[in-house]
Amino acid sequence: MVKKTCFSKEVRVDNREECYACYRAKKTCLCDGIKPFATRMRFVILMHAKEARRQKTGTARLAKLCLTNAELLIGTDFTHNDRVNSLIQDPSYSPFVLYPGSKAVNFKTLGNEPLPQGKTVLIFVIDGTWACAKRLLSKSRNVSALPRLSFSRSYSSQFVIKRQPRAHCVSTIEAIYYLCEEAEEAGYENLNAQNEILMVIFKQLVDTQINYQRGVLGKRQQ
Repeated sequence: MVKKTCFSKEVRVDNREECYACYRAKKTCLCDGIKPFATRMRFVILMHAKEARRQKTGTARLAKLCLTNAELLIGTDFTHNDRVNSLIQDPSYSPFVLYPGSKAVNFKTLGNEPLPQGKTVLIFVIDGTWACAKRLLSKSRNVSALPRLSFSRSYSSQFVIKRQPRAHCVSTIEAIYYLCEEAEEAGYENLNAQNEILMVIFKQLVDTQINYQRGVLGKRQQ
């Protein structure tokens, strides 16, 4: 980032080269290491617009690049979003929102109540800070009305470069990884460890940022 003066105004100019896939600086692009894999589940990541502006290199974009059966949508209220509503109303899907709650189910409990035969589990994943995620879900009445899906056990985030608001909060890419693990344990997925790429890429992201903080890689470029 450099500054130029033009007509007595200071203008900030960003000269970094950026990857158009992961939105990271090309110097720290992780795309070469991504090995996309298919899941039986379908993922729809709903990224809060504020997160999209502030965290272009967030884990949601990396997760989406790893998943062939996923898409990412940006907004703050998806109540009247045509794409979201068409997916929810599609009879071939059994939709859930990945979010904790007292009435949330998990793949272990779903095993006791089999899903409708022939339907694909559709998972809406909320991406943003804890506060932004709560607001997005509250505003998006169509998504908040869906049954909640969570985990059968607790996990601790390895996102050491960020402070998590609560012990059970994990990043988007970690949440998808753990959900894949539990879906496979329940017999719904058969991934043969392909989902490990999610954590490999995630750890590379964390290590890169730590090295910048330590000055190992010079000036930080996200």
